[in-house]
Amino acid sequence: MAEAQVLNPDAIDETKPITFAPREWFFFKSEINDQLAEGKGVDILKALRAARFYAQIERSTEQYKQGKVVSFTEEEWEDFVNAQNLH
Repeated sequence: MAEAQVLNPDAIDETKPITFAPREWFFFKSEINDQLAEGKGVDILKALRAARFYAQIERSTEQYKQGKVVSFTEEEWEDFVNAQNLH
């Protein structure tokens, strides 16, 4: 049996199965159902990207609710950005 790969639509190897976290699988199925309902065919890579995106948003929301966030004032953020030479 081929070694499984995690859900990463940017690096899909068609020769290996893809493993999903439970919420990624939920969002993947939802996206496929939405595409089928639109009647325009199914774009598997779009469904993979959507599943990953929605699962990440959900995880981020949960972390925020648990207080696992870092907050900055606007001045602190500007100082941080300027220190990184991102301009």
